[in-house]
Amino acid sequence: MAETIDHGTLSRLVEAGAVRGAHIVGQSGGWAVLVKYGMTERPLAVQRSRQVRLFKKFETLVGYLGEIGIARFDVDA
Repeated sequence: MAETIDHGTLSRLVEAGAVRGAHIVGQSGGWAVLVKYGMTERPLAVQRSRQVRLFKKFETLVGYLGEIGIARFDVDA
């Protein structure tokens, strides 16, 4: 399993200005987000299980990213 990033860590990286971008990937069951920071790209995970977080609705994911301060991203449907 690839290393993941959780919400708390993502929030701190955004506050520090370290996030270079986000890549939304459509897959069976919903939408995942890969966060780019430094030379690293990691999927956002559910905090407790460390499983990749899937958003069932695209609009929910876009709202989530906006709330934490990520306004630019690309989409791979």
